[in-house]
Amino acid sequence: MDYGTFFFKNIATVIVFTVSMCVLSWYNRRVPGMRWFAAALITGLAKLVLQGLEGKLPPVYTDLPANDLYLISFMMQWMGLRCFVVRKPLRKPWPWILAGVVVVAYPVMFLARIPYSANVLNVPFLFLCGATAWMMLRYGRDAFLTISRVTGAILIGQMAVAAYRAVLTNEIYPRPWKTVYAQADPRWDYSLAAGAFLAACMVMCELWFLVTELRRELAAQARTDPLTGALNRRGMEEAAARETARSMRHGFPLCMIMMDIDRFKRLNDSRGHAAGDRALQALVQLVKSHLRGQDVLARTGGEEFAVLLPDTPAAGALLVAERVRRDVEQLEIPFESGPIRFTISAGVAPFNPARGFETMMRHADAAMYAAKKSGRNQALVYSAPQPAGEKRPANGVSPSAVSLG
Repeated sequence: MDYGTFFFKNIATVIVFTVSMCVLSWYNRRVPGMRWFAAALITGLAKLVLQGLEGKLPPVYTDLPANDLYLISFMMQWMGLRCFVVRKPLRKPWPWILAGVVVVAYPVMFLARIPYSANVLNVPFLFLCGATAWMMLRYGRDAFLTISRVTGAILIGQMAVAAYRAVLTNEIYPRPWKTVYAQADPRWDYSLAAGAFLAACMVMCELWFLVTELRRELAAQARTDPLTGALNRRGMEEAAARETARSMRHGFPLCMIMMDIDRFKRLNDSRGHAAGDRALQALVQLVKSHLRGQDVLARTGGEEFAVLLPDTPAAGALLVAERVRRDVEQLEIPFESGPIRFTISAGVAPFNPARGFETMMRHADAAMYAAKKSGRNQALVYSAPQPAGEKRPANGVSPSAVSLG
């Protein structure tokens, strides 16, 4: 394998990868990991060009910056992968501080002609490969599970190749400014080719991460109401299937609240649909402020919402509904033609494993309509109809559960 031909082909390939990644990151600017991937490829391309000029220019202009750029490029790749699997901002800058110390220390040792100075970069690079592979295996979950495992395997391969080249450097080329003579060493060349192959595989994984993220966003959009940000009916049904199965398996209580804005049509007719939309958005924001992380809120109709409360008995769900009702009653929403005010009616029903989710939803809906018929702006809890011969409340709703305030 001719060293010059290898680098020419490798550079041409990386240029295509870099341009493609830059274009994709531009059209997917809301995906921060893509920007890091594009920056990593740009930096890696600069490193590759300098490495290809080895022997044609003094080592201080080729080997020295190329080795530093390699570590920087990998740090950027680590940041991009972290954006996808950890999905939290890096709060402490110490990884970049340590990388900065290494990037400064290496040129000092290189210029001082200190043997084995390449280890200043080799050891951190090996550690970074291992830490990134661990991150992928530790945090890659759900839609990213398969791609994270594949990426982790590739990173372990890159770590192995880097370790082999580190051993080769220490045994035969301890002076990094002399590695130009390694171009005739087939072990050096083939390990470079292995590294280039794994780097190409990594680019494919980065594209796979983008496709997975876009599919994940599309799936979320299919389950989300675009106006309010709450789940839609489909999203609620998916959550209900999960929570009802959990309730039946462990015996945990489960309740549903159905709520509806009172006289919503009148609000739309008198203030316009923009005012109605603003009221719906404000209601969702207020309801979310009363919910826990495991609770589920969905828009199931025009002005109708459902709240699924895991690990919550009927009395607790009624308390939540009443708190929401009181806060809505006091709510004033700024609007161009004056503040918007409205009230809600709510119904609560517990989950009965023998009857299923649809029955719970119908019962909560019946309790909500009973609240509307009995004067609106109140919360009721559903109770089963009484046996024949006994006086039964209308709609099977217990009047004793009406007032908490």
